[in-house]
Amino acid sequence: MTLKITKMLVKESKYSIKCPYKMDAETVTIHETENDASAMSEISYMIGNNNYVSYHVAVDDTRAVQGIPYNRNAYHAGDGKNGPGNRKSLAIEICYSKTGGERYEKAKKNAAKMAALLLKDRGWGVSKLRKHQDWSGKNCPRRIIATGWSKFKNMVQTELNLLNQPKVNIKDVKDFKVKIKCTSLNIRKGPGTEYSKLGAVKKNYVYTIVKTNADGTWGLLKAGPKAGSSWISIRDAYVTKVK
Repeated sequence: MTLKITKMLVKESKYSIKCPYKMDAETVTIHETENDASAMSEISYMIGNNNYVSYHVAVDDTRAVQGIPYNRNAYHAGDGKNGPGNRKSLAIEICYSKTGGERYEKAKKNAAKMAALLLKDRGWGVSKLRKHQDWSGKNCPRRIIATGWSKFKNMVQTELNLLNQPKVNIKDVKDFKVKIKCTSLNIRKGPGTEYSKLGAVKKNYVYTIVKTNADGTWGLLKAGPKAGSSWISIRDAYVTKVK
């Protein structure tokens, strides 16, 4: 699902407080807010006060909200006025991190999407990701550190892989049914073996196909583990079309 991104940028009259320097970013830094406010509330509060604290994007369970232009610095890293965190890194704050739970987990997943978008736009890989901890030693992002920084980087890599996949032409077709010929046939997230596996369908089961790729070799299942993204190969070697 595409991440909804809302812009609510700080006024230029506050640049001297929130983002005084032009910036060519070199990294992306991940933070956690340590409270339970929404992304919109976080950004509204940040751009509305006169504190020398700022960050580029806040992400919650439903959206990302940008408060600082990406070509301006932000004060988020705790490494001083001229530190490479504050002067050369884009900052993402993950919401609902105080109590955690389902909203936080969704916010973390959306933060991985947001990070992947920033990386892709700049031609970067996950080696450009940083923790707040890396700049100042603060235990932030606390929950991510506790569960494993590498796990979060893997989440971002997965999202980056999806963004880097080539666009596929999809055809609307009149629904038709196929019967599985092989013992087990992988279900994938897109029409090709380069897409991740979602499960498998078994021999002799019949499924309805609602869309195909351009050359008709892959079909989108009407029902499956992931609605709207469950694809199987419909080559003659694997399925038989049935009435």
